[in-house]
Amino acid sequence: MKKRNWQDDLVFSSQSRRKGYGFNSSPEKSRDVRVRVRSIWGVFVMGVAFILAKIIYLQLVEGGQHQLTSYANHVELKRELAPRGIIYDRNQIALVENINDAGKIIRKYPLGEAIAPVLGYISEAKQEELGCNEGFCYSPGMMIGRVGIEREMESIIRGNDGGRLIEVDSAGREIRELGSNLPEDGHDIQLSIDSRLQDKMYKTLEGRKGSAVAIDMQGKVVGLISSPSYDPSHIKDYLSDKEMYYFLNRPIAATYPPGSVYKLVTALAGLSEGKISADTQYEDTGEIKVGIYRYGNWYFDKYGRTEGKIGLTRALGRSNDIYFYKVGEELGVDNLVAWSRKFGLGQATGIELPGEVNGLVPDQLWKERATGEKWFLGNTYHMAIGQGDLLVTPIQVARMTLGAISGRLCKLSILKDSAVACSDLGLKNEDITLVREGMKQACATGGTAFPFFNSEPWVMCKTGTAQHSGQKNDDDLPHAWITVAYPGENPEIILTVMVESGGEGSAVAGPIAKTILDEWKGLGMQWRENKLK
Repeated sequence: MKKRNWQDDLVFSSQSRRKGYGFNSSPEKSRDVRVRVRSIWGVFVMGVAFILAKIIYLQLVEGGQHQLTSYANHVELKRELAPRGIIYDRNQIALVENINDAGKIIRKYPLGEAIAPVLGYISEAKQEELGCNEGFCYSPGMMIGRVGIEREMESIIRGNDGGRLIEVDSAGREIRELGSNLPEDGHDIQLSIDSRLQDKMYKTLEGRKGSAVAIDMQGKVVGLISSPSYDPSHIKDYLSDKEMYYFLNRPIAATYPPGSVYKLVTALAGLSEGKISADTQYEDTGEIKVGIYRYGNWYFDKYGRTEGKIGLTRALGRSNDIYFYKVGEELGVDNLVAWSRKFGLGQATGIELPGEVNGLVPDQLWKERATGEKWFLGNTYHMAIGQGDLLVTPIQVARMTLGAISGRLCKLSILKDSAVACSDLGLKNEDITLVREGMKQACATGGTAFPFFNSEPWVMCKTGTAQHSGQKNDDDLPHAWITVAYPGENPEIILTVMVESGGEGSAVAGPIAKTILDEWKGLGMQWRENKLK
């Protein structure tokens, strides 16, 4: 074989290129190859850039959020509920119990309907109540006092919930505690209420619409009921009551004309202003006419009879309207208004319960603004016997009665250990004695409170039968009142009973009061013994 030299190779290479052999092709094909290579490199570079950008985004932007999510998945806050304070009666009997159910504190009230006007109830905090205010914070699911002592003493009773911050594994098992805050129990409260008397008072009304209030001689409330009532342990059963039929706290939040129980004020005003004395007598004519208007006495209107000349004590015992029309005329409206306010009418008593109203003591200016009319003598007559526009609450009548027999106006309290402020009414002892004698006659034979006749001759009382705006015809009944100081010689308790549209005070409210006081006889004995210890 002939040996090839480099010159031959050069020639062959040149020929090969001309014939298209080898890896070198035309310029167009070479350009295509370069484009494809560059495209592949471009896609590769863009992919790498996208991956790097995603890594940077996840690390720098979403890294904190993912860390929080991971943390929340492994850390839990377990709330530890603070028990609400227990509310006790004057004898350290619990009026409410705490039951822990599914993370909520449930309150049970053993006396049920009887105690509702005093204690109120609790329910879950509403959306607008969530958050912190005055050092107390409420979160979803927490309970809050609504009315009564549960509401008024919320800041004392409720306590502060605690909690534990714990780390758990994927199965929910606790790994470790990261922090904790112990719950602070709510403080207990002791009331002046006697739970046994409270229960008796409610049962004695037997569901009739009305109220009863009992206070001791220092102004402490020992019983306060509103009927009908609701069971605070089962509050959902009553929430459909749109008219507040069950939730109206009648002793402090409902107003009524007092009727003849108000004559205690008229009597003491007349004595204090020197308009009458123990010797003053008026002729019972059965009725008084002023122009076309007639003002009658109940005894004359009902039986057609009169009682001749009559003095103060007999007038109180018989609740003689003619006598008190005359006293009112002698006093005039301004004196009646002034003494009404001295006895605490037209103003709150100060009891530590929400929702108390003031009532109304009408005067000349009020009438002109309210009706556009001037005050007439007939308005004075009506006011002197507790009628007309005069409106009071049952608890105000109880305080008024305490003032009439003691000469002191006290700010009432339902808390056992709270101080009660009393002010001197400036009454003369002989005037108080006269009124007391008249109240004894009302509860003795021949008086208006016949349920007490021949049973407790030393009980002091005053009945009332009050006409009211709700009476549309003769079939509608007046409000029935009685207010009693028991026992008569050295009173321990003032009891006021009012039955709405019940009828005559003596026939309806009187028996209720007597039954309640029969219960107090035994309780009063224990109370006196405890007081001496």
